[in-house]
Amino acid sequence: MFRIYILFILISTSLYAININGLSSKIDLLSQSSIYIDETNSLSKHDIVNKEFIPNDKNIIGLGFQPNKALWIRFNLKNTSEVKLSKTLELANAITETIILYDDEEVTLDGMLNIKESRDTLHPTFKITIMPNEEKVIYIKLTSKISSLTSELILWNYDSFAYNHFKHKTYIFIFFAIIITLLLYNLMIMVFTKEKVYLYYTLYLLSVIFFQANYLGVAQLYLFSNEISIIICKASVIYVSLLIITIVLFTREFLNISQFKKLDKPLKFYLYITPLIALLSYDNFLFNMNIILLFLPLGLYIVFISFYLLLKGVKQAKYYVVGWSIVIVSLIFTNLKTIGFFDITKYFAYMNELSFSLEALLFSIALAHRIKTLNEQKNELDAKLISIQKDEKNKLQKIVYERTKDLEESLQEKDLLYRELNHRVKNNLAMVISLIKLQISNAQNTQTKEELLTTKNRIDSISKLYESLNLHEISTDKSTKDYFQNIENNIRINFDENVTTKYLVECNLGLEQLIYCGLIVNELLTNSFKYAFINKNDGLIDISLTKEKNFFVLIIKDNGRGFEKNKKNSLGLTIVRTLVEKQLYGTIDIKSDNGTKITIEWKKDD
Repeated sequence: MFRIYILFILISTSLYAININGLSSKIDLLSQSSIYIDETNSLSKHDIVNKEFIPNDKNIIGLGFQPNKALWIRFNLKNTSEVKLSKTLELANAITETIILYDDEEVTLDGMLNIKESRDTLHPTFKITIMPNEEKVIYIKLTSKISSLTSELILWNYDSFAYNHFKHKTYIFIFFAIIITLLLYNLMIMVFTKEKVYLYYTLYLLSVIFFQANYLGVAQLYLFSNEISIIICKASVIYVSLLIITIVLFTREFLNISQFKKLDKPLKFYLYITPLIALLSYDNFLFNMNIILLFLPLGLYIVFISFYLLLKGVKQAKYYVVGWSIVIVSLIFTNLKTIGFFDITKYFAYMNELSFSLEALLFSIALAHRIKTLNEQKNELDAKLISIQKDEKNKLQKIVYERTKDLEESLQEKDLLYRELNHRVKNNLAMVISLIKLQISNAQNTQTKEELLTTKNRIDSISKLYESLNLHEISTDKSTKDYFQNIENNIRINFDENVTTKYLVECNLGLEQLIYCGLIVNELLTNSFKYAFINKNDGLIDISLTKEKNFFVLIIKDNGRGFEKNKKNSLGLTIVRTLVEKQLYGTIDIKSDNGTKITIEWKKDD
């Protein structure tokens, strides 16, 4: 009986103890431990000692999301050496919320929500000290209300752990450096192109950075306090949902799925339902993290869409098929590990980081290729536009040529009509003048002859205009001066006075104003020749036409005897006043000191 009792003691202690010495390192403790699941998370260390633990042969335990349970782990360590040993115990899971280590009477607290200021490791670690030939039983309690309840225990020498941790941090640093570089690259492209696809992709990369920073423990260790980490932990489904939403937005825009109405409906469903699920999952309000299983079909559906559009001839889908297949497979394995179904990290430790890096790099290449494709399409459209413009230009030139030809023909026709009209007016005026001349020769009364002569000169001034001006001569520099001289010559032949006329014509008038001024000059010159130089042999007449600012100024001055008072209301002067005030809308000023000076001023037409 005594032998059986001794055998039982040996079996329950030393036989199941994990022997360690000074060289022992990277020892998987979990597969040599026993576990107990506290269904209510209510038991203490004192209570758990008497519970029946179940032997475990797995190096990783994944219970998935168990908000109300606690996982207890028990293992025996025996120092087989003659020296005191100090080892580092690593729990290789950064998202376990609370970890309590019971080492005899010493209790140590760690975990995602209990990070000490002195901690500098991404994973929770504990210092284990064992005296020479000592054997001790260690208990660990793990709880996670929001995140998955997953554990992996490794016992290290300090140097081995330091090297392994440095290598782990280096890989993580390289991963974030790649993602941040690609994010900045695509952000710059978004700023210059203003395209939504780059906006969605940069938001997706930001979501990846935030997701991985929390999943790997970087955010809790370097960015957030424990208080903020608690809030973010409660909102785990929210930042996972941000990743899902940006994935869907980028997929729809990058592959232009909106044109495929049936394919787009499930994606729209996820866009609408995901924010609602995220809000209802805060702090396990209505759903716990198991709800992420709802997103697994989305990954498979996106891969299906990629293959379908690739078969439909969408060129950019080939990048999506490869890149997104890698990421979706990685996310599926991550979710499978989270719910405790399968742990890919046993075979591929950095699968998530590598897949996200490859996907981000591949999609950046795809977006660059998209720019190239858009440029090619733009060049094709530009070439078509240039061709269309050439065709339109040729058509327009043809139309312009035809219209110009029609206008030239119409202009020639109008020119002929104008010349014919001028010819007929000139002939009619000549006939009227001839009739007046005939009437003058038959008149017996001197006053009647003078009145007929004045009338003849008035008509003749208009006739001279038609004789001297045509469409091509109206704008010549001396047309106004020539016209005035023709009027003067026509008047001069009817008088014997020795009169000198001087001209200062600095501008030309339009046809309508020229006619009015011709009539005015005719009346005033006739009056000067007729009355100003009686019994005077050195008559002088100055005619000037100038432009001052926006006004024309016509001055007719003689050195004769001046106006008689009873002549200022004569018919000729009445005609002049009427033409100035009613036709030219100007003013007239008459001065009769030492001769006569008549100043006429009117506004220049715009």
